[in-house]
Amino acid sequence: MANTNLAEGHLKTATGVTYQSDGLRDTDVLTSPTLTNFVERSLFNGVLPITLNKYSDTARNDPTAGNCAVAPSGTLGSTSSITVQGGTVVLDGMFYTVAQTTYNVGTNTANLDSTHSSTAISNPSGANEEAIMLVYIDPSKPNNIGLIYGSFVDTGSGLYPSAPSAHLNQQSVVLAALRMGKGASTSTVEGVEDKRAFVRAGPMPLTSLIHSDGSHSNPRNDHIAGFNAGNLPITDVGFLFARDPNGFHGGHVQGANQTHLFFQSDTGLDRTTGGGGVYQVTPIHRVSKAVIAYSAGPATINYGSPPPGGIMFKPLESEDDVSKFLIDIHAYQNVAGTTHHIRLIQGTDYTVGGSNISVTDIATTYGGSAGPHVNFLEITYTHAGHQ
Repeated sequence: MANTNLAEGHLKTATGVTYQSDGLRDTDVLTSPTLTNFVERSLFNGVLPITLNKYSDTARNDPTAGNCAVAPSGTLGSTSSITVQGGTVVLDGMFYTVAQTTYNVGTNTANLDSTHSSTAISNPSGANEEAIMLVYIDPSKPNNIGLIYGSFVDTGSGLYPSAPSAHLNQQSVVLAALRMGKGASTSTVEGVEDKRAFVRAGPMPLTSLIHSDGSHSNPRNDHIAGFNAGNLPITDVGFLFARDPNGFHGGHVQGANQTHLFFQSDTGLDRTTGGGGVYQVTPIHRVSKAVIAYSAGPATINYGSPPPGGIMFKPLESEDDVSKFLIDIHAYQNVAGTTHHIRLIQGTDYTVGGSNISVTDIATTYGGSAGPHVNFLEITYTHAGHQ
C-alpha cells in the first residue's frame, strides 16, 4: 500500500506492476447509465410515474410504455428514428415536461450534447461497428431531451462499445441507451435498453420525531447530553416533519396523541415574534355551512349525515377554551314575509356532544318572539374533515 493513499482503497492498480491492468479506486466514478441513475435517484432526480400510476394498469411496469419511455420508430436495424413518450421528470428540484416526440437520431443535431459540436453521429464503415447513444434529460435542449454518443468500436474483435460520460458534468437522468450500428446512409438503431429510474411521488412516510426524553418537540438535538445544540432553523431553509401535536401549546391542540404534519420555517423558533416559527399543518381546518329544517321542540343534529338530516363532521374544539366548539347556529324566522334571525347561545340553546348537537326547544326559550316562527337553522362550523 506504499504507492496509494487512504482515499484510493485497496483495489487501485498498483503503481509499476504490469500484470494489474485495471482496478477501482474508492474515489473513482461509476459511469454506467444504470448505476448513475441510481445515484441520481438518491438525489431525488428521476422520472415521475404519472401517466401509468394505477396499480391495475397492465402497462404499469412495461419498459416500452408511458412516462418518458423510449422505443424504436420502425424496425430495429433499419430505422434511425426513436419515439420518446410523454412524461414528467424532476431534476435539481425542478419539474420538466417531455412531450411525445419522434427523433431521427442518425441525423439529429438540435438535441446533441455540446461535446459533439452539433455534429450528427457518423455512419460507421464496418458492419460490425457499434456505438452507444444515450437519451437523457437536458433542459437546455428542445423538449428537454438530450442525445450523446460514444465512439464506434469493432465488436467482431471482441470489444464492447462504451457509454459516453460527458453529460455527467451536470445532474442527469438517462432515459435509454441506444446501440447504434451501420445503416445504408445513416447510422441505425440496433437496440434500445430502458434505463429510466423512477422517483415515486408518493406515498411518503414520515416518522414522528421523538426526543430522548420521550416528548415530541422541535427537530433539534440540544436535548442530547454531550452534543452541540442544533442551529435550526436556518435562514432560507424550511422543512416538513411529523410529530404528536400534544404539548405544542398550552391549549387544546387539534390531533393530540396522533401523528400530524408540521412545517418549520426559518429564522426563529418563536412564531409570536413575527418571523419563522413552527406551524401545525394538519389536521386542516375547513369551514362548512348547513341548513337544517326546524319545527317546534328540541332537535338532535347527528354527525355523519348530510343536510337537512344532519351535518357531515363534528365541529372542532377551541384551542383557547376546550369547553367551546368552533360553531355558530342562527335560527331564522319568517314574520309577514320578512326574514329575521337570532344567534343561538352555545351551552344554553344547544350543546355539542360526541356524536350530535342537541338543540333546546327554541319556542320555549324565546317565548312568542322567535320560537313560534322558526323555520330553519343555519349552521356554520369549522372541522378537520373527520367525524
